[in-house]
Amino acid sequence: MSIFCEAGTTVLGFEPVALVITLLVVGMVFLGVEILILPGFGVAGVLGILLLIGGITAAWLTLGTAWGVITIVATVALWTGLVVIAFRTKAIRGRLVLDTQLERGKGTAAEELTDIIGKSGEAKTDLHPSGIALVDGQRIDVVSDGGYVERGQKIKVVDVDGPRVVVVPSK
Repeated sequence: MSIFCEAGTTVLGFEPVALVITLLVVGMVFLGVEILILPGFGVAGVLGILLLIGGITAAWLTLGTAWGVITIVATVALWTGLVVIAFRTKAIRGRLVLDTQLERGKGTAAEELTDIIGKSGEAKTDLHPSGIALVDGQRIDVVSDGGYVERGQKIKVVDVDGPRVVVVPSK
């Protein structure tokens, strides 16, 4: 007995080629919806992948090994082409890639932080070991050198290494 379909047979009421095409197209639609419309990776993405695997498996089992390989190659080529086209269109690329740039002078430069060495402040969040502190009227991301520091505890800046501000609890 062969695992391949004999001429004129159907699988789940479909001709084998129609079944394969249906599974692949619906799988691609689900993946497209997951990538372009729904945030994260959830049910639509998982269903899309399962339907693509099902379509490739159905091609392999009902149409033969050669068609199974052709289906894999065609699916990968089609998805690669769609991704390239999607990234060339600004509307889709804008949803997937962050194009904004921070203008010079708008962020906190490391040179600006060196003048806070030795100054005291207050931990605005628990530092275990990182968190936020208020030093010289500025909210700054800091790292505790002495372990856990509770929120509201007084701290002192002991080092600035680039964007890394190291604090210790004040006595």
